Amino acid sequence: MDAVARELEDRLRDLMRVVRMVKQRPHPVPSGLIGILAQIDRVGENPTGCHAKELATSAGLDPSTVSRAVAALVANGLVERRADPADGRASILVVTGRGRAALADARDWYDRLLGRALADWTLEEVEALTGSLGRLTTDIEGALGSTLEAAR
Repeated sequence: MDAVARELEDRLRDLMRVVRMVKQRPHPVPSGLIGILAQIDRVGENPTGCHAKELATSAGLDPSTVSRAVAALVANGLVERRADPADGRASILVVTGRGRAALADARDWYDRLLGRALADWTLEEVEALTGSLGRLTTDIEGALGSTLEAAR
C-alpha cells in the first residue's frame, strides 16, 4: 500500500498545483474570494442569509480569515451585511445582485474549463471521479477529526 499511497500523494500534489494555477487566472472576483462568495451563497440560500460564524464553520476556515474575506466582498459590493431580524446585535451576510452576477460569471468560466478538460471523458468516468472525490474529502475530514481528538 505504501507505493500506492505515495502515488496518490503525488497525484494530490499535482491537483493542488493545478488548482493554484487556476486561482492565478484573472477573474472578476479574486480567486481567494470566489470560494467564500460561493459558500455564502450556499449557506445563505434561505432568504435570511447566514452568519459569519456559520460561514467559518461550513468553510472550515478560521473566523478571522472569513472576516477579512467578507470585508473585501462587502467593499466590492458583492455581499452586504444586514441586521439579523432574530437578533439585532448580529448581522447576516447576503449575496448582492452584483455578487450573484460575478458568481455566475465565475461558474460559467469554471464550467467552460471543465468542459474542455473533460471533453474526452465519459459520463460514467465523471460520475466516478465525482463520487471518489466526495468520498476522499469526507474520509480525510474524518481522519483529521480523529487525529485532532487523539491529540487532545
